[in-house]
Amino acid sequence: MSDRETLLVVYDRGSLAPTRLAQAAEANDVELVFLVGAQTLAGGAPDPLAEAHTEQMLPTLRMLGGTIDASGTSEVELLSLIGAHRPAGIVTFSEFQLESTARLADRLGLAHHRLAEVPVITRKDVQRRRFAERGVDALRVATVTGADQVDAALEHVGLPAVVKPVRGASSRNTVAVHTAAQAHTFVTRALAGDGPGPRESALMLEELLVGRPTPAPWGDYIAVDCAVSAGRAEAMFVTSKFALAEPLRERGGYGGRSFVEDSLVAEVEALACRAVEAVGVTTGIADVEIKLTAAGPRVIEVNGRLGAWVDDLAVRSGFADPADVAVRAALGRPFHTRRQPAPNSPIAFHYLLVPPVHARRVRGIQQVSALRRVPHVDRVTVLTAPGEPADWRLGAAANAAAVTGVAGSHAELADVVADLEEVPWITYD
Repeated sequence: MSDRETLLVVYDRGSLAPTRLAQAAEANDVELVFLVGAQTLAGGAPDPLAEAHTEQMLPTLRMLGGTIDASGTSEVELLSLIGAHRPAGIVTFSEFQLESTARLADRLGLAHHRLAEVPVITRKDVQRRRFAERGVDALRVATVTGADQVDAALEHVGLPAVVKPVRGASSRNTVAVHTAAQAHTFVTRALAGDGPGPRESALMLEELLVGRPTPAPWGDYIAVDCAVSAGRAEAMFVTSKFALAEPLRERGGYGGRSFVEDSLVAEVEALACRAVEAVGVTTGIADVEIKLTAAGPRVIEVNGRLGAWVDDLAVRSGFADPADVAVRAALGRPFHTRRQPAPNSPIAFHYLLVPPVHARRVRGIQQVSALRRVPHVDRVTVLTAPGEPADWRLGAAANAAAVTGVAGSHAELADVVADLEEVPWITYD
């Protein structure tokens, strides 16, 4: 039997490719064991999307490490299967598996999110209350599980407001409402499942944070990924953002040099670390989104795992190695959060081409090669196909394409965005 330490990876759709994780594990002399089919461990229903994704990825996972299938096993049986591998650490990069991972960590005696803190980390309404209690940020919020609760929620929160799922990811069913009628219509439909996405069981209304004036194509918010050890958070990487697409959909991000001034970035990093510590993350990596308002930075939310695109942007810009940090943190090893990039380091970007707000379905795709010919673009990944849904309520699931590359300056990057948006490569109904 190998004397190398083993890291248990609770696998699902997530923010780090297993091949990239395997590179970091090999560099640290660590063996990987992937646990699949864990979506029902926390009492949830089987997820067809997760099952389809896992089936597609299983050959790759088996090449990279051991695999354990939790489907159809009791907790006692599963713990026995896991115990045979003697894992020294546990990690997940999936928003959908945070609770299952915390539950397993608790049973196995491994460092991860404490089970009692999972609701604070995964539920946006509970998280908001914790921010207020710890003096991190205070925002008017209300949770609704029925359309008859909307008026009371609006009376407390006020207008304009943001409506979002209490538990969700990737801008799904997220919108700003400016009238009571808009709030009633959206909440009623989302709770009834009257739309292209899943039915929501609970929604949160919160006061709308108004961003400071920001020139296109830059966003008025920013993300910070923090590495945490023994309950102390340290800023690891800043992902600057592009302007949101209507109504509230991400267009991706870029790093390492930000269009945002250095003094404000430092203030944002400090606030992000306070927010991570407030929600009870004690080990690993957490991702924080911060709104840049005229009155200063405000916390949008904390996610208890590595942020989307962060590893790719950090490595290509030379600022950090999040996969390495994640492996080391999960095993309780010391880690270095940041590297010293070269002067005038490249600006790596991950730009999302998003359907217009009126789109409902993809009609046709053509001239993808024209996207690839835009200067400074290295790769274009088409994420949809003719006939696929394109409704904004699906959030990131309806994104049309992801474009990655490297620019030498913010002016060059702004030109890239403008050029990409001008390419007539896709049509919608």
